[in-house]
Amino acid sequence: LDKPDLSDVRSDLQRIRDSLRETYNLDSAKFSFELLSRLPEVLRDSGWKVALTLWKDKIIDVEASDAIDEVYGVAVDIGTSKIIGYLTDLKSGKLLEVCFIENPQISYGEDVISRITYASENVENLRRLHKVLIEGINKVISRLCIKAKCRARNIYEVTVVGNTVMHHLFLSLSTKFLGLSPYVPVVSEPINVEARELSLKVNPSANVHVLPVIAGFVGADAVADIIATGIHKSDELSMVVDIGTNTEVILGNKESIMASSCASGPAFEGAHIKCGMKAVTGAIERLTIDPKTLEVTYKTIGGSPPVGLCGSAVIDCIAELFKAGIIDRGGRMMDQDMHDKIRMVDSDREFVLVRKGEDGAKRDIVITQRDVREIQLAKSAIYTGCYILMKRMKVRPEDVEKCYVAGAFGNYLNLTNAKLIGMLPDLSPDKIEFVGNAAGAGARMALVSKSVREEAAEVARKVEYVELALDPDFQLEFASAMYLPHRDVNRFPSLKDLV
Repeated sequence: LDKPDLSDVRSDLQRIRDSLRETYNLDSAKFSFELLSRLPEVLRDSGWKVALTLWKDKIIDVEASDAIDEVYGVAVDIGTSKIIGYLTDLKSGKLLEVCFIENPQISYGEDVISRITYASENVENLRRLHKVLIEGINKVISRLCIKAKCRARNIYEVTVVGNTVMHHLFLSLSTKFLGLSPYVPVVSEPINVEARELSLKVNPSANVHVLPVIAGFVGADAVADIIATGIHKSDELSMVVDIGTNTEVILGNKESIMASSCASGPAFEGAHIKCGMKAVTGAIERLTIDPKTLEVTYKTIGGSPPVGLCGSAVIDCIAELFKAGIIDRGGRMMDQDMHDKIRMVDSDREFVLVRKGEDGAKRDIVITQRDVREIQLAKSAIYTGCYILMKRMKVRPEDVEKCYVAGAFGNYLNLTNAKLIGMLPDLSPDKIEFVGNAAGAGARMALVSKSVREEAAEVARKVEYVELALDPDFQLEFASAMYLPHRDVNRFPSLKDLV
């Protein structure tokens, strides 16, 4: 910029606006009051050589010109159980760092229904859930910046996805009517808001783009799943199953898409399981059981001494015990006199997988009858969601040409065992693809692309939401899916030799 003198006494702001008009053909650039208050010092300290950061026609930062390469963005996936952040260089699009923490709202309720109930009691509870969520996201952002050695002030864009309850709590919107029929959200379209409005510790003028939601229980994470997998552009009939505490099931192609939500609960993440734990060092992640000797072979994360079971191992365990005849099709564990590994503790049968002292285990690691029931409820919810969508679309499992299994849990899933317990429809293995955190991938795509944001808005309008509980066959289907793999074994022709 030209330095002012007695022959040129334009204001500092006018000097910037004139330069933008002459160099970039940008008229009437907007400016925040916060920037105006520090503009004089920045211009003079930098010798009138500055870097401006603009979002559309709004100047959101002004710094010395040597900061011109420091332009970052963060994509945030707010899960019911976990918050994941992705730090990206907005100039190159390169992913720099990833960080996650447990969602701190868990102390107020493990699932979305309990959080809706808590938040609906009074305004203070809603504010508390919003506050702890923002604090959690800020912790993720701080850790990302430390790992990447960058300044949070140079984060100028944030994209956010999550189920509709997380979406509302992030924006401090009432969740009361998400829990009451007909489960209507406050807002469904995409939202842009300044970071200062949400107390996010990035640049105060940074834009926070919250992707659209579809319905009361199918949120922006499902929209991100669709964007990341591209099923909305595909000729192939595709299914997306995003497994989590709140599992989304999506079915369709470029012609039409249906989506539903399944209350699968946190069992697949190790919660409500006696020896369950998250997929961290020491967790058993894979196991097999010899059907004759009942000898257990297992693998732990990091090769460490066994500490407990993560979700994938719990599924393996139930499938292996089913194959060995220790669990029947109804999920009932055999009596303790069948084998010395089966015992009764506190009125609950349990099968001992690892005894205390074995391979450095500090306790007996078991699977209990209650654990089996927890998984039956969770897997039944997911299968029922898949089946009802296929029924509504008038297709059969063999008509589904691609199935994307999303969510961190899916990366460790043994497909054969998942089918054996009836968690997924009987699809050919070559049709199934594990895609990891597809919601996070969709959020990252939206972070660096305006066209993807437009796509997301269009997708959200296009998707037809299916309320599972309104289907006349829901109760019967859910009860039938409680069996291993299903009450009607003809639904699983590929497993006839095993069942």
